[in-house]
Amino acid sequence: MDHENRQPPEGINVTREHPLRQFLRLAIAAAVLLVIVVVVLQFTGAFLAKRIPFAVERRVIESMDIEFGEPGASPEMVTYLRVLAARLSAEMPMPDGMRVTVHYNPAETFNAFATIGGNLIFYRGLLERLPHENALAMVLAHEIAHVLHRDPVAGLGGGLASAATLAMVTGNAGAAGNMLGKAGVLTGMEFTRRMEEEADRAALAAVAAVYGHVAGADTLFALIAETRSRSRVPDWLGRFTSTHPLDADRIRDIAARAEASGWSTVGETTPLPAGFADWLAAGD
Repeated sequence: MDHENRQPPEGINVTREHPLRQFLRLAIAAAVLLVIVVVVLQFTGAFLAKRIPFAVERRVIESMDIEFGEPGASPEMVTYLRVLAARLSAEMPMPDGMRVTVHYNPAETFNAFATIGGNLIFYRGLLERLPHENALAMVLAHEIAHVLHRDPVAGLGGGLASAATLAMVTGNAGAAGNMLGKAGVLTGMEFTRRMEEEADRAALAAVAAVYGHVAGADTLFALIAETRSRSRVPDWLGRFTSTHPLDADRIRDIAARAEASGWSTVGETTPLPAGFADWLAAGD
C-alpha cells in the first residue's frame, strides 16, 4: 500500500475574526455573568438575612459598640423624636421584641436613615427644613417601616454576598470590604425602589392613624423635588437609574393612596414644639 503524508491546509488554526473582537465578546460575556451572579447572591443574601431574629440583630449591633448620632448633642431633641416614634410605632404592626431607637446628629446633612438593629439617625440639616410635625412624622414613620420590613438587615445581607463575590473574583478582599463599608452599614442604607414604595405606604397609614388625615405628608418630597428641579437629569432617566421613586411620583402616590383609603388630604398640621429651634441650636 502506498502512503502519503499530507500537509494540513494553510490557516487551519487561524480564525478569520479579529482577536480584539473575540476578546471583547468574552469580556462582555464574563461581565454579564458576573452581574447575574452578584444579583442572585444579593437576593439570596437578603432573603437569608431577613430570617435572622431581630433580637440577634440587636445584640450583634450592640456588641459592636457603635455610636449612632452624636450622644449628648441635644437631649431634648432626642426625647421628642423618640416620643413621636413611639406614637407612630403604636399604629404599625411591630412584632414583639422589635423596637426602634432614634438618634440625633447636629450635622448639616439633609438626610435621615434606618440602619441595622432598629437604629434611626436624623440629621439637623433635614430637621431644620421641616415646617411642621406632620412632615417629620411621615419621615420618621417611613424609617420605622424600613425596620419593620427588615430592610436594613436585608441590605446588609445582600451587601455581604456581593462583597464576598467581588473578593473571590478580584482576589482583593480588602477592596471588597471597603466597598461594603462605603455602601452604608454606618453611613446610610440604600434600599430598592420596591422597599421605598412599601415604606411610604406603611408610613402614610401610620400618619393617618395618628393625626386623622395625611395633610403635610408629602412636604419632604416637595422640598426634595424643588431642590432637584435645578438638576438637568430628565425624569425618564431618573426613573431608570434611581433606587428611590421620583419625588413627583411619590407625591402622586400619596394622593392616590389617600383617596383609595378614604384618608383626608386636608387638615390642620401640628406645629413643631416651641423649643424645637433651640433644640436644633443646642448642637452648635
